[in-house]
Amino acid sequence: MREYRANLEVRERLASSDPSNAGWQRDVFLTHDRIGSLLKAQGDLAGALRECQIGLQIIERLLSSDPSNADWQRDVSASYIRLAVISEKTGQDDAMIWWRKAYDQLSSMKQRGIMAPADEEYLVRLRQKVGR
Repeated sequence: MREYRANLEVRERLASSDPSNAGWQRDVFLTHDRIGSLLKAQGDLAGALRECQIGLQIIERLLSSDPSNADWQRDVSASYIRLAVISEKTGQDDAMIWWRKAYDQLSSMKQRGIMAPADEEYLVRLRQKVGR
């Protein structure tokens, strides 16, 4: 975990030195996401939730600066899915909100023709999950 935290510190320093560098901002998002996955695997669901929420804020901010970026749109949908899974495991009431957001995000991408074919299976599962 120390390695990930040290990596995050370096990436955050780089990102703060040039807030316009989207690549560095996305690196910070990815690092928070990885830390969240590691914490989830270790059973620290509160920590995992916190890291995933921080990552989501970063990737949503990036997406708002370029709403046409399909990679960032996919990152947002993946973050929603991770938050839904963690919320379910912790028994929080907002899991279905995250599932619906993920479904809506991928569904919108499909309608616009920018969803990756590999994500079709996720969309099918999400449709079943949210009852649509």
